[in-house]
Amino acid sequence: MPKILDLTGLACPLPVVRTKEALEQKHDQGLIVMVDNIAARDNVTRFAESRGCKVEVAAAGNCYHLTIQPPTGEVAASCVSLTAAQTQPGTVVVFASDRMGEGDPELGAILMRAFGQTLVQMEVPKKLLFYNRGVFLTLDDSPILAELKGLEDMGVELLVCGTCLDFYKVKERLAAGKVSNMFSILEAQMQAGRIIKP
Repeated sequence: MPKILDLTGLACPLPVVRTKEALEQKHDQGLIVMVDNIAARDNVTRFAESRGCKVEVAAAGNCYHLTIQPPTGEVAASCVSLTAAQTQPGTVVVFASDRMGEGDPELGAILMRAFGQTLVQMEVPKKLLFYNRGVFLTLDDSPILAELKGLEDMGVELLVCGTCLDFYKVKERLAAGKVSNMFSILEAQMQAGRIIKP
């Protein structure tokens, strides 16, 4: 029988953290994770699927029930290999603002545009992380949208803070990268061989 994990009322990144802890205990019958908001539903689903799990989502009143089935046999072995590859150190670029530096905002915007355009000419980073006002760089009117899309096409992972998109009410305008959460953003920084912050 699957283990039931009630994560209602928890804010990001706790639903993902608790799900990770439960999956590491190797519940062969799987998990049923209960959350009470869309962000937690999506974050837990993405996390579980990134670990090779199958996830089924069902609405239940004001909650969501996520049935998570861990991989088994050859699938589990390939998932372990994939996870090991994903944790190899690499360069991670962190965008905490849509401007570069602390001076004049107009100059900061010019510098950030130049940074983004130059980034594609340099060593290809492993991941790009966007939080706080940095998420504005991933929107449909971003001055470096073409560069970000080019990096995505090259296999660079762009993680965009979902809490920040919701705070600024711009999630529907996301044009590059994927909605992520603080767990994945912190995990990427902890696994990085080098972190660059413009």
